[in-house]
Amino acid sequence: QKYEEMETTIIQAKETTSRAERALLSVNHKIKELSDASGGNSMAMFGQRVGKVYAMVQKFQTQRKFKGPVIGPIGHYIKVAPGKDQYAPLAELALGGTGTLDRFIVTNPQDRATFMNIRKNAGCTARECNVYKVNICDRFDVPSPPVSGIETVASALSVENDIVYNALVDFCNIDQVALAPNFHESESSLLEERSNGQFSVKGGNIRKAYSLPRGDLWQVTRGVKQIISNERKLKQTIGVDTTAALEEANSEVPTLKKELEDARAREQEIAHERKQYKIEWNQAQKETRATDKKIQQLEYQIEELRADAEQAENTEIDTTEYEEDISNAEQVLQTLQEQKEVLQQELTELEPIIETVGGRLDEVATRNEKVLHDLEQAEGELEEYYQNLSQRQEFLEKKRSKVDQIQQVTSTLEQQLSVATEERDGVLLKARKSAWDKMKRQERAAADEEADGEGGVGSMTMSPDVSQTPAADELEAIEPLCPPKGTDYYMAKINKAKQRILREKERRQMVEGDADVAYEKYMRASNDLQGKLDAVQGIQSNIENLTKDIQNRQKRWRQFREYIVNMTNTTFDEMLNKKGSSGQLDFNHEFETLDLVVQKDNKDQSSQTADVKALSGGERSFTTLSLLLALGEQLETPFRVMDEFDVFLDPVARKIALKTLIETAKSMEHRQFIFITPQDLSNVETDPRLKIFGMKPPSRSQTAGGPTQQTLDFSQ
Repeated sequence: QKYEEMETTIIQAKETTSRAERALLSVNHKIKELSDASGGNSMAMFGQRVGKVYAMVQKFQTQRKFKGPVIGPIGHYIKVAPGKDQYAPLAELALGGTGTLDRFIVTNPQDRATFMNIRKNAGCTARECNVYKVNICDRFDVPSPPVSGIETVASALSVENDIVYNALVDFCNIDQVALAPNFHESESSLLEERSNGQFSVKGGNIRKAYSLPRGDLWQVTRGVKQIISNERKLKQTIGVDTTAALEEANSEVPTLKKELEDARAREQEIAHERKQYKIEWNQAQKETRATDKKIQQLEYQIEELRADAEQAENTEIDTTEYEEDISNAEQVLQTLQEQKEVLQQELTELEPIIETVGGRLDEVATRNEKVLHDLEQAEGELEEYYQNLSQRQEFLEKKRSKVDQIQQVTSTLEQQLSVATEERDGVLLKARKSAWDKMKRQERAAADEEADGEGGVGSMTMSPDVSQTPAADELEAIEPLCPPKGTDYYMAKINKAKQRILREKERRQMVEGDADVAYEKYMRASNDLQGKLDAVQGIQSNIENLTKDIQNRQKRWRQFREYIVNMTNTTFDEMLNKKGSSGQLDFNHEFETLDLVVQKDNKDQSSQTADVKALSGGERSFTTLSLLLALGEQLETPFRVMDEFDVFLDPVARKIALKTLIETAKSMEHRQFIFITPQDLSNVETDPRLKIFGMKPPSRSQTAGGPTQQTLDFSQ
C-alpha cells in the first residue's frame, strides 16, 4: 500500500520540478530580453516577444496595412498616478500581470486578423501578445472611489489614451476593483454585514478589493464573502524602467534556482524511497504468492480429506489417521499464517532501517559528488599540465631550431677549415719542393767545385740532376725550418697587411668578408625582420578587431536609428490625432532628407497631402509643433524653448496645441519647457508645476509735446 501511495507522490514531485524549471527558464529569457534591449527600450519588460511584435506593428502601420489604429502594448500607455506609487503592484495584480500589459488593441475585425498573423510570424504562444477589439468612442466617465483612503485601479493609474482607458474599463473592470493599504481597512471601509448574515459593498460599484502588503483579495458574490490569499510575491512592471526590471529579475534567479535544487533533491529522494519500497513490495509479493500457493495446496488436501471422510461415513473404517492428517494440516496452515504475520511485522520494523539506509545512500551520493568535484579539479590540473607541456614543446622546438642553425654554422666552419687545411698542405708541399730544389742545387754546386779542384779532364764526377721529380718519401723527410725571426715579427707583418687590406676595403667600400661578422650581421637583420613581421601581424590583428567592432557599432547604430525613427513617427501621428488628423514621417538617411505626409482628416484618405505648402498657416504651425514634440521626445533634450508657436493658429488649434504642450510638459517632469507667446493665457490655470510669467506693458509718455512715435503717411 505504501508503494502504491508513492506513485502519486513522485508524480507530484516531478510536476513541482517541471514548474520550477519552467519558471527559471522564463526568468532567464526575460533577463536576456532585458539585457539585449538598448536605448532605454521598455518593451522587453512586458514580455519576451513584445518588442518584436511592436516593431512589426510599427512597420505595418508605416506601410498602411491597418485600416484603423493599432495600440499596444497596453502597459506602454499606463503610468502610475502621482503620489500613488504604493498601489502600483496591487493595480498590476488586479489587471492580471503581464497577461494584460502585453496585449494590443484593434478597432475592427480586419486589423485583428492582420495582427493575429503578426503574432504567428513573431512566434508568440497562446498566452503572449493577445489582442482586445474595442469600438472607438468618447472616454468613459467612471465614478471616484466610494470611500476616502481607498483607491480603485482607475484612480491609481494614469492612462492618457482614451482607447486604452476604455478597453481597461470594459475588459479589466478597473472601476470595480478597490485597492487598500491593508486588509482590515478594506473590510471596515467597504464591507457591510446585513442582519441575515450576508455581505454587501458600500457604494454598490465595487466587486472586489486587493490589499497590501501581500495582495490578498476578498470579493462578494451573491452576499457571500470569499477571501483569496496571494502566495506569490508582488511584482511591479508599470512605471519601472528596464534597469529596475532587470535587477528584480536577477534577484529572482537565486530563489528559483534554490527552489529547483530543492525540488530535484526531493524528487530524487522520493524516487530512491520508491525504489526501496518497490524492492520490499516485490519481496513481500513473492512471499505472499508462495504462502498463498501453500495455503491452496493445503486447502486442496483438506478438501480431498473431507471428500474421503464423507465417502467413508457409512463404513467402519478407522479415520483416526486422516483426522490426524487434517489436524496436522490445520496446524501447518496456522503456522504459515503466523509466519505471514511475522513477516509483515518484520517488514514494518524494517521501514526505519530502510530510511537509515536511504540516509546512508544520500551520504554516499554526497561523497560521489565530492569525488566528481575532485575529478573535475584533477581534469583542470591535467589540462593545465597539457598547456604547460605544449609551451615546453614550443620552447624545445625553438631550441632545436637554434641547434640546427648552430650545426649549419659548424658545417660551414668545417668546410672552411677543410679548405684552409688543403691550402696549408699545398703551401707546405711547395715549400718542401722548394727546399728540395735548393738542396739539389747546393749538391750540384759542391760537385762542380770539387771537379774544378781536381783539374783533370778525365775526372768523371757526376753532378745531381736538378730536373728530377722528388719522391714523396723524400719530401716527407724534409722538415720545415724555423724562421730566423720570431713569431711576433711575422704576426706584426700580418697585422700590418690586414690593416692595409682593411683600409683598402674601406676606401673601395667593399662588403665585410669575415664569416663570423657576416653571420652576426645576418642574425641581427633576421631578428629585426622577425620583430617587424610580428609588429605587422599585431597591427593586422588590431585592424581586424577594429573592423569587427565598427561593424557591430554600425549595426547597433542602425537599430537605434530605426527605433528613433519608429518612435518619432508614432509620436508625430499621436500628436496629430489629437486634432483629428494623422501623419507620417519619411526619413531618407541616404540623401539626408525628411518628408512629411499629413492627412487633415484621419478618416478621409483623400485629404492626404505630401506638400506642406498646401496646408493653411495654422495647420502648418500645428504640424511643425507636432514634429518638434516628436523629435524632442527622442532627442531627450533637457530644455526646450518654443517662441511664438501659436501665432498663426486658429482658436481651436491653439487651444489643442497649448493643452498638448502643457500635458506633455507635465508628463515629463525630468524635462523643463519654456513657452513664449504673445497670446492671452488667462484661461490657463497655474499649479506648482506650471507657472506663468508676464512681461510688463511698455511705458508710454503722456506729456503734451513729449516724444511720440513717428509714422509714415501712406495716404498720399
